Amino acid sequence: MEILNDSDAIYEEYRPKVFSYLYYQLNNYHDAEDLTEDVFVKVYSKIDTYDKNKASLSTWIFNVAKNTLIDYYRTRKDNLELMDNVKYVDDKDDMLSPTMLDDLARGLDNLSEDERDIIVLRYYEGYTLKEVSEMMKMSYGICKLKHSNALNKLKNYVTL
Repeated sequence: MEILNDSDAIYEEYRPKVFSYLYYQLNNYHDAEDLTEDVFVKVYSKIDTYDKNKASLSTWIFNVAKNTLIDYYRTRKDNLELMDNVKYVDDKDDMLSPTMLDDLARGLDNLSEDERDIIVLRYYEGYTLKEVSEMMKMSYGICKLKHSNALNKLKNYVTL
């Protein structure tokens, strides 16, 4: 793969796609621009860890973008803007209030990476647990168990 040795070619090919993905998620041009640059800094610094036998280059780059977006949400200090991006679900038993989501954001650091990803994808991105399990390539049962464990860990942080 000659493109791996050409950082300009990687940037030219994938930058518009990564920017579009981030802009769609954030609906904020400047934040999407900043995060796009962060993604490519990470891509260039970690290119030696890329394994073509595990994933295509585009899949790997978009995984870096997804993780950068999750970190952005997790470390964000301005929770009011974050709340504008929250998509609620129809199931009333599975719904969290904006105050609870603020508390949840503070507790995310105490979760495993899988648990944190499940919570972010479920409550901040609005995916169903079935969709999350497919995205994370795990069985629905395991995803549901990790989701339940994560929520139990977060009980100490959520104000009811």
